[in-house]
Amino acid sequence: MNSMITEIPLSALVSSDHNVRQTGRTTTRYLEGIEALASSIAAQGLLQNLVVHPREDGTYAVDGGARRYAALQLLHKRGQLSAEYLVPCTCVDHANRSAASLAENTLREPMHPADEFEAFLRLTRQGWTIDRIADAFGVTPVVVERRLRLAKAAPELLERFRNDQLTTDQLIALCSTDDHAQQVAIWDRFGSGHSWAARPAELRRAVLEQEIDADQDCRVAFIGGTASYIAAGGQVRRDLFSDTGNSAILTDPALLDRLVTEKLESAASELRAEGWGWVEIWPTWDYTAFYRLGRVGTTPCLSEDARMQIGLLQAEAEALMTEHDGLHDAAEADARDLTEDERHRVVLIEGRCAAIEAEIHDIETANRGYPSNIKAMAGVVLAHEAGQLRVERGMVKPADRRAIADATGNGHAIIGGRETQTSGRKSDMSDALRRSLLGHRNLAAQVALAENPDVAKVLLACWAVKQLRADTAASLGSTNTPTDLRVSENTGSGTRTGHPIIDEAGIARATRFNDACATIVASLPTGDDALWSDLTNMSALALDSIIGHAIARSVSLAVTGTGLTGQLLATLRLSMAEHFTPTVDTYLGRIPKQRVLEALSEAGQISSEDDRATLSGMKKADLAMEAERRLAGTGWVPALLRSGSEATRR
Repeated sequence: MNSMITEIPLSALVSSDHNVRQTGRTTTRYLEGIEALASSIAAQGLLQNLVVHPREDGTYAVDGGARRYAALQLLHKRGQLSAEYLVPCTCVDHANRSAASLAENTLREPMHPADEFEAFLRLTRQGWTIDRIADAFGVTPVVVERRLRLAKAAPELLERFRNDQLTTDQLIALCSTDDHAQQVAIWDRFGSGHSWAARPAELRRAVLEQEIDADQDCRVAFIGGTASYIAAGGQVRRDLFSDTGNSAILTDPALLDRLVTEKLESAASELRAEGWGWVEIWPTWDYTAFYRLGRVGTTPCLSEDARMQIGLLQAEAEALMTEHDGLHDAAEADARDLTEDERHRVVLIEGRCAAIEAEIHDIETANRGYPSNIKAMAGVVLAHEAGQLRVERGMVKPADRRAIADATGNGHAIIGGRETQTSGRKSDMSDALRRSLLGHRNLAAQVALAENPDVAKVLLACWAVKQLRADTAASLGSTNTPTDLRVSENTGSGTRTGHPIIDEAGIARATRFNDACATIVASLPTGDDALWSDLTNMSALALDSIIGHAIARSVSLAVTGTGLTGQLLATLRLSMAEHFTPTVDTYLGRIPKQRVLEALSEAGQISSEDDRATLSGMKKADLAMEAERRLAGTGWVPALLRSGSEATRR
């Protein structure tokens, strides 16, 4: 089969009748899969080539990768990809188009859950939030959390799981204990040849037996061994059939639990005295709950003694380096080499200076901590794990992320965790609608900034200052300037690329803005020398327009609307009432009836209780259309879009 790899504009691709995957393209499951795949492509790009063959009219038919092609079309429809976006393709000859499609659709395998687990775990350790991982892989946050629960599994069982010797549910059941040896022993005992005993419920029951082998249960070591259990009044029996013939079997699990709790409570009391906002004790380490929490970093908190100690060490190092340089200068002045004694002294000085540098680093590391105001909002989790006390400080719950980000002045101060609440009930607003509204706000800021080049320069200067300070910034996070300093539609970060607008009016407005950015540079030459010459001779007003549009295109507002994002919005005097109209498509048709009624009430568009009763009795679609009519011209916008001043007026 002849083939070659190339890049083809999206506009030159068409569907192929020879694609063997024809079934189920209109089902809800298929369409939801396209949505998830589009999110993955938007986050990570197209990771697998399409398979195409050339047609006589100059276009290319997609024989393999119909779902990827549909996802690309969806992103184009939403304004996230241009028609000229270059799509990686494997081009085959006309005769082999059906064979290539068959191979594309039958020979591939889905990602194994074990591989997903390792990928998700690696990303959480790199500071990715669960929501961001879910977006990148096109799955729900619940799927990510479910995979991360496998972190408790014994490595041996994970390898068996990878070889399909046990299921996800069986492995999760075995993870009811943190004890890897117990997990393996129970699987070896029940996992093969006994189908009824290998069911997840039976495995979990076996894990949670009422008698406890002191040699196998790590909680016994945690409380100080069998002696501590007996001293508290616990009873034991000896297992005469064990290898030693004298293994202790604890017969009072409740007492063991109490002793574990008491030791944890004692540690928790000391942690509460440190001033943390909350301290949670977990009976065992809960990986699902842990990965939902974010973490805020430490900052230098040098005591007066530590500062004095560092000062003395620095003075000593400076005196030594003065002596070091003096020895070399004297030898150079006499046009001679260092004597044996001088060389020995130089070696001693250099060794001591290296030691001083290490001592200073150790002091600074030992004196890092959390400011008291951050402690008051963050917390600590502690539990026993593998017979040891595990303590994790600086943890942040989803509800506190915004307050801590505001307190640090850094929207990126918190890494990892869930960005959204996990209350267990369905939100009044879908994640797609929430992102779309924030996308509208970002687009409005871009449009306004394009018309204010002076403000654009201030934003660029803020970015420059943050970058220059980056090497010496505290570890509470990186820069938080509301720009990713990229102008491509397909790359970048934050609200600019992660919050696609989903309504037709907003998509059309985004397209007009992108077209305006393209138009402003369309007449400029592409050659470097000619471009430099044209820009050098251009008026300051025209240069400002180009700079303003480019910086505007890169705007990526923080979700919280505080810090530099808040300053930018205030300087622009951005009023979303001038940029967003609540209609059935943009908002009102996508929220529950109660939220529609609340919007009308806020806008003063419900005249009486009888009027409210009439509106409440309408069908949802009719109510949304009536609300669109009444809200027109009122200046009302959803709370998520309001600036500080607008929120105050409301």
